[in-house]
This record gives sequence, C-alpha cells and structure tokens, in this order.
Amino acid sequence: MSMPFPLPVWLPGWIPLAVMLPVLLYVLVFLLMPFSVFGVKGRLDQIEGRLDEIQGDIRALALRLRARAAAEAGVAEAGVAEEAGDEGAFAGAAPPRRPRAPHERAEPRLGPPR
Repeated sequence: MSMPFPLPVWLPGWIPLAVMLPVLLYVLVFLLMPFSVFGVKGRLDQIEGRLDEIQGDIRALALRLRARAAAEAGVAEAGVAEEAGDEGAFAGAAPPRRPRAPHERAEPRLGPPR
C-alpha cells in the first residue's frame, strides 16, 4: 500500500487503517445525511397541525368544564360569553387562530419578505 505521505518506519502497518476507517465513516455519514432528511418537513408540519388541533380541543374542554362548574355552583362566571356555539370562551380571550395552510410555516422566516 502506498501512502501519499511518508510514514515513519517504526509505525505499525495497521495504524493508518485505524485512522482512515473513522475518517471514511465520517465522510460517508455526511454524504448520506441529505437522504435521511428528505420528507421530514412535511411530516413535521402534519404533526404540528395535529398538535394545534389537540391543544384547541383541550382548551375548549377546559373552558367547558369551568363553565359547567360555575353553573353547578349557581354562580354566573364573569366573562363567560352567552352566545350559542361560543363554547364558554372568555370575553377578553384572543380570537381563535385561523388554520394554517400546509405550505405555511409557523416559525419566522429569515429571508427577505415575499
């Protein structure tokens, strides 16, 4: 085996292999890394959308339970909206967020505005 640079005579022959093997594995990992990342963005967006739905359901259940507890206690809870279909949302609460389109990202973009 010829080396591109001379090695000392006292160095055992297995040392260059022991050094080159981890380096070659490291290079191979960097060559294959893009293929392991393909398709992850779409799956993460789906998971994020489902998580938003679950959090909205939990919020609605918590508000409904709070309104039911207040009704059972016979005390009108301050700030509970009386409109039908409002699910007991508080008057000062933020309006519900519109659902994001699948191509829309939640995090801020670092590039120039479109």
